[in-house]
Amino acid sequence: MNIFKLITIGFTIIFAVSTAVADEEGSVSGTVAEVFDVGNYTYMQLSEQGTWIATSHLSVAVGDKVEYRGGIEMRDFYSKALDRKFDSVIFVQAAKRVGESVKSSQHQVLKGEGHGNENRQTQILTTVEVPAPVPGEIPQLADGKTIADIMADATQLNEQSVSLRARVIKISPNIMGKNWITLQDGTGTPPNDKLIATSTELVSPGELVIANGVIRYNVDIGSGYTYKVLLEQTKFAPK
Repeated sequence: MNIFKLITIGFTIIFAVSTAVADEEGSVSGTVAEVFDVGNYTYMQLSEQGTWIATSHLSVAVGDKVEYRGGIEMRDFYSKALDRKFDSVIFVQAAKRVGESVKSSQHQVLKGEGHGNENRQTQILTTVEVPAPVPGEIPQLADGKTIADIMADATQLNEQSVSLRARVIKISPNIMGKNWITLQDGTGTPPNDKLIATSTELVSPGELVIANGVIRYNVDIGSGYTYKVLLEQTKFAPK
């Protein structure tokens, strides 16, 4: 069995154990002291613990009582949409207002390993997915490209810098020293309707961003993983 399979099995076991422990411990409750909606996500600070949590969009207001369970902690997390750095945010497995049915967030185990700096702990990686934009929902950036343009002209655009406006659909952080971010803008047809961007920056799921990076065509990163197109060295601005 090769090392990649061993790592994958190890993290799957860790995630399963962590989830089981969270379920056994039951839910945690608190009163909403501060709340922000970002795309399809809601960030809440709970007054009793001072804890920040994030879940798929949940209609809550300051003063509401909420319950949550499970989740993955992200340390030193910076949200460009909020222009705010959180020392810690828990992307919770499920959340609800007290007295209502539970609402689950979409979290998946990612094959890999997280590496942090001196202020960041090694983390189990997750991906957080949000719905794709519909055609026409996101206007094309002036003097920019659409994902359909990039996929159609990838060979000509190879090694060129491009900009586009798109929504952050999925984030896979800290893989091979980069964050892998799936972008969609409502253009193109599957499988050419999404673009993977690699970056040292970290954005929030659901954010509408302007992305600028270098197009790389026909990329082979090894271990059988190849990409028709990657947007590398990507920088993000909220829009």
